[in-house]
Amino acid sequence: MNSTRDTDGHGTHTSSTAAGNFVEGASYFGYAPGTASGVAPRAHVAMYKALWDEGASTSDIIAAIDQAIIDEVDVLSISLGLDGVPLYEDPIALASFAAVEKNIFVSTSAGNEGPFSGSLHNGIPWVLTVAAGTVDREFDGVLTLGNGVSVTGLSLYPGNYTETQVPIVFLDACLSKQLNTVGPKIVVCEDRNSSLGEQYDNLSKANITGGIFITNFTDLEFLIRSKFPAIFVNPKDGETIKDFIKSSTNPEASMEFQKTNLGIETAPSLTSYSSRGPSPSCPFVMKPDIMAPGSLILAAWPQDIEVIRINSKPLFSNFNIISGTSMSCPHAAGVAALLRKAHPDWSLQLSGRP
Repeated sequence: MNSTRDTDGHGTHTSSTAAGNFVEGASYFGYAPGTASGVAPRAHVAMYKALWDEGASTSDIIAAIDQAIIDEVDVLSISLGLDGVPLYEDPIALASFAAVEKNIFVSTSAGNEGPFSGSLHNGIPWVLTVAAGTVDREFDGVLTLGNGVSVTGLSLYPGNYTETQVPIVFLDACLSKQLNTVGPKIVVCEDRNSSLGEQYDNLSKANITGGIFITNFTDLEFLIRSKFPAIFVNPKDGETIKDFIKSSTNPEASMEFQKTNLGIETAPSLTSYSSRGPSPSCPFVMKPDIMAPGSLILAAWPQDIEVIRINSKPLFSNFNIISGTSMSCPHAAGVAALLRKAHPDWSLQLSGRP
């Protein structure tokens, strides 16, 4: 039976980003610890379910927005979009036009099909189209070599890990046949020919202790949500690891996770996956309109929806860290809610000539 409850987690995450209340002790298995809140934590949230287990339908999307109009909401946050649909056939464009006529501010997501031009969703002239930007923090793991040298790299591995020294080996390409007889060791791979995805898949299926991936690929935020102990390091730190392995008779190392480092990234910058304009549906309107935080965002998550599976065991949490323009859209909606409260006499400016 279809339920109006969130059965996916996406809606809980986005709505709490816009207007979640203050929660102390929030984190994703130790990552991003602290007090969490949405952009407009004192705002009231009205949620309308438009997507169901069977998928999306035009009538459900329009019905959800129409009900929001009837309920006289102040701001609409719409973290979904359709590919290449003309405005006169796009349910979001049609229904949001009715919302704007009622002076309702509409924030939408730009899509996650970047960095290719013309990949934009929601190129609708009368809504705010929001791109995804980075934030100035990293989630890391630490590899400590047997000689005491520590190397820090990106990781969001959420599982428990025993910080003991185990053998470490460099296998370069990390082919499947190389991993058959490795056993409980930390395996180091080097991404030479854009083979990072294949290497990750090979290690995820192998009976190893952990993996270190040497790569100069920077768009790692989806890969670092690893289902096994894994750390992604840059080529310079990779040379330090390889030199240690080559110079040691019995090289060993340990791994440590759940590290959050602030202020070490230049931010904000546009994420590579954020869709670029022009919009196929309205190419003569410059879009997206604005960029908001969308990279590795911590927000609320349903307690009964698993966030990840480790060794076939589902893990659950009140919070999750995910990325996308779905996350940037409610940030902008939250700001709009604050402006509406501060300036209730303001109306929408639609002429493009402020």
